[in-house]
Amino acid sequence: MAKTYYAEGRQIAFLFRGIFVILTVLLFFYITPELHWGFFFLFIGVGVFLAEIMGGMWTRYRRKLNQTSKSADRIKAMRSSKIETSQKQRRTRRKLTDDEIISADIDTLSGTDFERLIELYYRDHGYCVEHVGGSGDHEVDLILKGKEGYKIAVQCKRWKGSVGNDIVLRLKAGKQVHGCYDAWIITTSHFTKAAQEAAERLNIRLINGVAVHDMINRWRKQRVK
Repeated sequence: MAKTYYAEGRQIAFLFRGIFVILTVLLFFYITPELHWGFFFLFIGVGVFLAEIMGGMWTRYRRKLNQTSKSADRIKAMRSSKIETSQKQRRTRRKLTDDEIISADIDTLSGTDFERLIELYYRDHGYCVEHVGGSGDHEVDLILKGKEGYKIAVQCKRWKGSVGNDIVLRLKAGKQVHGCYDAWIITTSHFTKAAQEAAERLNIRLINGVAVHDMINRWRKQRVK
């Protein structure tokens, strides 16, 4: 049963009622005994009335405080539940097979699965592919090595927002760190104007979302034949 705090309010009312009665008695018998007895009963009545108001105010205050506390607890519990659900989903998410990645909607893939899709695509097109992604990858996810023998540093971005020139500049450094001859950035979205200008100066190839969907769709059709 929910706590109403009515009993607490009554205790507060009784307390102040007693205080007002004592003050009224002191006022009439020790301070101003010449006052008419009518004032005595008037002050008693006013004191009782004020005591009831104070008791009611206390009850409302405690109820409001309790509701605020419950609301805060509910919000905290909801946030905690969302975090637990998210963590559980990450833990229980099944790793997709190669065939599932190839046939999946590109825009629903995770960043890791998108890297695997690009890796599978270039392996199927005759490249030797080394997966680099991870801590200290210097913005290089894959390194492709074609028949010519030179290496290509590839950065995969499964993004919704635009890829900026900061990614281009970091890939330029990653290309040199990994000793690659060329560098490509492959994204499901698009590139900012600054990124395009930087890539042109640094001779880095940019492959946007439109091109990615086109090349993957053509590859899928070829695999079916």
